[in-house]
Amino acid sequence: MAKHMDSVVRGQIQFWVESHKSVAWIARSLGKPPSTIWRELINHRMPSDKGYGCSNRLCARFDVCTRPSYGATDYKSLAKNKPGCFEACPDFREAVCERLSSAPFVCNGCEHERSCPLMKRFYLADGAEAAYRSALVNSRTGVHPDDETAAKMGAAVRDGLRKGQSVRHILRANGELFAGYADSTVYGWINDGLFAGAGRSMLPFACSRRKPHKKPVTKTNAKCRVGRTMKELYAWLQAHPGVTPTEIDTVIGSISGKVLYTMCFPKSRLALAFLRDAKTSQTTTRIFNMLWELAGPKLFKRLFAVVLPDNGPEFSDPETIEKYRPDPVHNSTKLVPRGIKVFFCDPYCSSQKPHVERVHIELRRIFEKGAPFDSLMQEHVNLAMSHVNSLTRDSLGGKCAYDAFVEEFGDEGRRFLDALGIRRIPASEVTLHPFLLGEKFQRIADKAVLRKNGVKKPGTDELKK
Repeated sequence: MAKHMDSVVRGQIQFWVESHKSVAWIARSLGKPPSTIWRELINHRMPSDKGYGCSNRLCARFDVCTRPSYGATDYKSLAKNKPGCFEACPDFREAVCERLSSAPFVCNGCEHERSCPLMKRFYLADGAEAAYRSALVNSRTGVHPDDETAAKMGAAVRDGLRKGQSVRHILRANGELFAGYADSTVYGWINDGLFAGAGRSMLPFACSRRKPHKKPVTKTNAKCRVGRTMKELYAWLQAHPGVTPTEIDTVIGSISGKVLYTMCFPKSRLALAFLRDAKTSQTTTRIFNMLWELAGPKLFKRLFAVVLPDNGPEFSDPETIEKYRPDPVHNSTKLVPRGIKVFFCDPYCSSQKPHVERVHIELRRIFEKGAPFDSLMQEHVNLAMSHVNSLTRDSLGGKCAYDAFVEEFGDEGRRFLDALGIRRIPASEVTLHPFLLGEKFQRIADKAVLRKNGVKKPGTDELKK
């Protein structure tokens, strides 16, 4: 008997559950304990809001409710006969399905699935296999410090290297801080510049050590991809038909300079960009907190039902994107779900988020590659995005992304864009060129073009030509 389940076994489990076979029967057929099967179903079932709230039977008090309807002139009718009455009822208590609290623990094969108003749970073999494999791989990737610990490590390493100490001595002198980290790991971080002010040249015997082939990357959450791979995204979309992932990415101006956080809504092709000082997971969290406050929960859930970034460290804390702190004033640690989901593209597969990559091509016509963004303000970025979103597109039937977005989300979407500083530019005035952002940035962009073509100093004979 194999120690690990594979995709074939999981496919059999899904088929038998949908065929109304009991957990005990499935366990006997596979030669496994029943506890193995029900743990597999519970641990890898996928939530789905398909049909959620389609009936007032979502309320557990539906059969006994006699409360008058709210906000209606006809008080003879019962609240339970008014569509959506549970949304305002103070006595509302969501019903719980016994099928989910006992075997088979999932909605697969349920004859009431189409008419059920409750939140559902599905077991999908492909998604379960992808979740298991990603957990298996990421559990063996080693340990990674968070940003605060990395800063403390950097201070200790800088202080030690200035005194001529070896890395091994520094680790032993700060045993509690570096507990669980090997010498070679810290050498690799120093070689790759993780600690500012503590470079390879400061190592006592740098020339005798080879630089590691694989560049180590530290993330806020080293296991952030567990349960969030592309295979799991496809399984999630199967349980949530009609949802399109919102793609997000970053654009770099110059090394160690300001960056642009970009996002694109594939249906309307509308793009947003936010200028920030650094690529960190905390910056990403702050951007989504800002959008949550600006859009409001209802529109935010429609805009960002599914978020699809790449594997950059700035997106390595997906839980702080999916959840928010309702009481930040008093530093409350309680996090409440926003009702959205984050998945990750496969490594080195930018083609899996083609819409935001296409936006980058248009942005680079304004923000020349190699030109730093340090002289820019968010108002400049808003102006650039207004012109990009006012460009007509054949994929939208000749419309621009701004108009397609407003058609999809109505006045609420228009107010959201106004709050972000995105406006509709007349077709004859659309400009995709660096001089849109002023003469200063035009000069910066010209220098970047010259450097790219091998001319290092403007004003030389090459520039005059």
